[in-house]
Amino acid sequence: MQDNIRKICQKTLLIAAFAGCMGCSSAKETTASATIAQESQEKTSEAATTTVAAVESTTAAVATVAQPTSTAESPSSIAETTVAASETATSALESTRSVEPVYFEGDIGEIRSQKMKLAEGNHYCESSNDYFENVLGDTGVSNSYELFPQTAERYFTAEDFADCPEDILVLAKNEIYARHGRMFLDREIYEYFLTRMWYEPTYAPEEFDESCLNEYEKANIELLVSLGA
Repeated sequence: MQDNIRKICQKTLLIAAFAGCMGCSSAKETTASATIAQESQEKTSEAATTTVAAVESTTAAVATVAQPTSTAESPSSIAETTVAASETATSALESTRSVEPVYFEGDIGEIRSQKMKLAEGNHYCESSNDYFENVLGDTGVSNSYELFPQTAERYFTAEDFADCPEDILVLAKNEIYARHGRMFLDREIYEYFLTRMWYEPTYAPEEFDESCLNEYEKANIELLVSLGA
């Protein structure tokens, strides 16, 4: 009886020991599996991080190529700079002109009135009026006419200016230039032509191109200079 009980107890202990060994083995296997899974996850995470870093690096490189450098200027920027430089050069040229044009505003009557007012006290206007009234006996000449319009149409001689005082010779010569829009440094001469309805001041003396003069005008200027104009 006792032997039977002892055998049963021994079997029970063997069974328990076997079960314990099985449990330990299972636990070890579970732990090993968990470790392998963790290592696999870490490797996968590392690979994903490396891929993301590579994509970001490639994107940055593309963006760097696409981005224009700070030293390169766009065509529109260059054009704007060129226009600005041109405008500055034009302004500088205008500011160095020896004389500027003068314009009158209003209708024909208002402009005529302004011009007649400007004529008051002008030495050459007085000389012109005196010449026509007292030398030629002509009181009907207005500021709409030139003194010698034919200097652009024929060659004059010294006899044509025989009765002209010096002031009229000066006006006759400069009238040829004024006909083509030349302005004058002499204020009295300039204002005289500003009183003429036909005069359009356009070119400063240094801008005027004498090639616009015809052969009659060039010859008559030489003649007037020789006569003291």
